[in-house]
Amino acid sequence: MRSYRNILLFFTLFFAISACQVPKETVSESIIVGDCGKGTPYLAIHEIQGSQHRSPYDGKEVACVQGIVTAIDGGGFYLQEIYPDDDPRTSEGIYVDLKAFAKVKTGDQVVIESGTVREYNPAGVGENSLTITTLRTTKVEVVKNDQELPEPIVLGNGGLTIPDRIIENDVNGNVGRSTALFDPEEDGMDFFESLESMRVQINNAVAISSVNGYNEVFVLADMGENASGLNQEGVLLLTPDDPNPERLLLDDTFISMPKIKLGDHSTQPIIGIVGYDFANYRIMPTEKLVFEAGDILEKHLTMPEIDPTDKQISVASFNVLNLSHNEDLERLKKIAATISKTLYSPDILILQEIMDDDGRMDSQTTSADENLRALCDAIRSSGGAEYYWFNIDPIRNADGGVKGGNIRVVILYRLDRGLKFLSAPAGSAETEVGLIGEGQDLVLDQNPGLIWPNNSDFRQSRKPIIAQFQFNDQNFFVIGVHFNSKGPDGPLYGDQQPPDLASERQRIAQARAVNGFVKDILELDPNARILVAGDMNDFPWSEAITSLKGEQLNNLFDTISTDLWFTYIHEGNGQIMDQILVSDSFLKQMREFMVLNINSVLPAKEQISDHDPVLAIFDFGYYE
Repeated sequence: MRSYRNILLFFTLFFAISACQVPKETVSESIIVGDCGKGTPYLAIHEIQGSQHRSPYDGKEVACVQGIVTAIDGGGFYLQEIYPDDDPRTSEGIYVDLKAFAKVKTGDQVVIESGTVREYNPAGVGENSLTITTLRTTKVEVVKNDQELPEPIVLGNGGLTIPDRIIENDVNGNVGRSTALFDPEEDGMDFFESLESMRVQINNAVAISSVNGYNEVFVLADMGENASGLNQEGVLLLTPDDPNPERLLLDDTFISMPKIKLGDHSTQPIIGIVGYDFANYRIMPTEKLVFEAGDILEKHLTMPEIDPTDKQISVASFNVLNLSHNEDLERLKKIAATISKTLYSPDILILQEIMDDDGRMDSQTTSADENLRALCDAIRSSGGAEYYWFNIDPIRNADGGVKGGNIRVVILYRLDRGLKFLSAPAGSAETEVGLIGEGQDLVLDQNPGLIWPNNSDFRQSRKPIIAQFQFNDQNFFVIGVHFNSKGPDGPLYGDQQPPDLASERQRIAQARAVNGFVKDILELDPNARILVAGDMNDFPWSEAITSLKGEQLNNLFDTISTDLWFTYIHEGNGQIMDQILVSDSFLKQMREFMVLNINSVLPAKEQISDHDPVLAIFDFGYYE
């Protein structure tokens, strides 16, 4: 009898195996149910994912897909293959998009009896975003509960080596349509795609940003041991040839994000699911994050004392992020305190993003006098100097930024230390500034004035403001700029590769316009002292900034260690946006240049702006 049962069991298993084509080594664990027992071939998740960015099954009906549920969200769950292949290019995970109720939980072994594979663009059809491979279904059968989850893939030491220099260098065009080399060993984009929807593990993570406004934080594995751009200050720096694909974004899809700050490090392995959204690959931790505070942040926030002599002046530039006394008086007071106590009330302060008097209310108001008065009063109340300002109100909604806000570049100055300004009528929003005289007698015909405000290259962008000052009987020009935003540029992990720099053309033209006026000054006075400062929305090596620099100006970032080259941290990359450039004559008088990292390193909720100020000291006791 026992022998008969054994024979019967043998033939039952034989026909079940033949029907679903399950590999021999998987027979004992495979469970075939429903339609999958009627001759439908077993389909592995790695077959669905394929070895490119889009599934070879996109748009097709599939059946008999098995796996272990690894995480659940509001719309479905993540499923991972039980029997992975040996191909490092193919992911073993997939997102199951449920179109009907199914009672599943993490650790369930399930069978998708039938469904449709769909490459889903989370940004919308046709948007510059990669797609996520999903399996849409209404038929899920739970066949086992409380199964062990697939072992997570370690990223970094002891596991997969994370590409550290290249995001994508094999595609020229749309990634999703390309059949170019898929190279997860070299390309960061292909590396993360090969792990899409899979469980991964990060050991000894160190934060290279603080938590941003979306409850995300960027980390490096293995305390940054293998990162190519990590500086001694704990910041991963963007360079011309290195976008740092080793950055790992953690988000709060499944957990409550703790208050992680730059330099903090994990004390337990981080385990999560690889996902993609908002043009970024991300790791969604499925277990509580445990981090320990580091000491890097304290070093960044220890500010130097700034104390110019009576023959020196300090000049600073600061993007104050849509500053309005009408909308957030407390933040205005904090910025005022920063100006007085951290910047030590610089003699000249070039501010970007000063809003009009009623903030983003889209009224006919363009004046910023009340807003500026509130700021200057707050600076004085916090122990700072008494300031005056140069401001030219823009044409309503003509300078970009928040609609109704009418942001502009403003120059604050103090007169109690010997600084003077040269008298001339103030310019207007549509009047182009000019030059009168030559040599030491060269003056502006408007003070302040706007450089080429009617140039179409400044359409929907801030117009450069220029003012002329005198200190210790020496004249000099200050130009404040805020070039057009990089917002329209394509993301590093977008479908379009290489990323489309849509905003760059206008910024290059703006830079050339300002450089042209600098040339005009130097043609009339070759020894003119000229300073150009502001949020330039581009990097020192970019065509825009090299065009601004030309042969006439010197970027003060070239005078300091590249370890200090950041005023802004964007998606874990430390980068320079805020810069000061000076003419040769002024460079000879420059005594110190510094970046004050008081915002970029902090959690978003603690920042008073998203930019750091930059400051330079010039010695007017110096004569050639």
